[in-house]
Amino acid sequence: MGLQDKVVLITGATGGLGSAVVRAYATTGARLALTARSQDTLEKLAREVELPADRTLLYAADLAVAEAARALVAVVATRWGGVDLLLNIAGGWQGGARLAEVADDEFHETMHNNLLSAFHINRAVLPYMVERGWGRIINIASRAAASPAAKQAAYNIAKAGVVALTASIAADYARQGVVANAILPSIIDSPANRSQMPTADYSRWVKPEEIAAALIYLSSDEAAALNGASIPMYGRM
Repeated sequence: MGLQDKVVLITGATGGLGSAVVRAYATTGARLALTARSQDTLEKLAREVELPADRTLLYAADLAVAEAARALVAVVATRWGGVDLLLNIAGGWQGGARLAEVADDEFHETMHNNLLSAFHINRAVLPYMVERGWGRIINIASRAAASPAAKQAAYNIAKAGVVALTASIAADYARQGVVANAILPSIIDSPANRSQMPTADYSRWVKPEEIAAALIYLSSDEAAALNGASIPMYGRM
């Protein structure tokens, strides 16, 4: 079974990785529900990729808010009946201090952006996938979940939580046709990362298009036996 007419919900759709994923899935014949925090950036991306209006839904939301995640999925379900695939890309790196120096607000912000948002959107789509007896969930975690780095304790913890969340879904719903996996990228070759590290060797970083290709495969029936996996994509690091 291909992705033609499948309903694909992509969070963090306008970021460096998210926009590459949108471009990849735009060629599959799927219906695309795209979310990010800014409606303007969603509309700009849709214009750039030339997404057809009848097969695209744009909805700005802060997924760290439970009701916002539920409302997003409800809007998608009203239009297309449910969600077949969740590509949860929303999140972002935060760090720079050792654990004893991490302020409460910094810790909570990191958890909100990377773990709480993942929990809310994963939970919201599951009833629809269970009802259909078919679903694919792919969460973007980080190499930090498997190999925690210095001066980013909150981020390490949040991304490890995303891995545990994914494995929990795999254990809970495998018999109901729902498959959940996580991708663990190292540094992604994005404009934002290049601007933060201008002297780095970008050729060693994992490319957004490489991750998008992995997501396409994990979305397929051919990958159905791969469930609860944490897949490293470390580039040439």
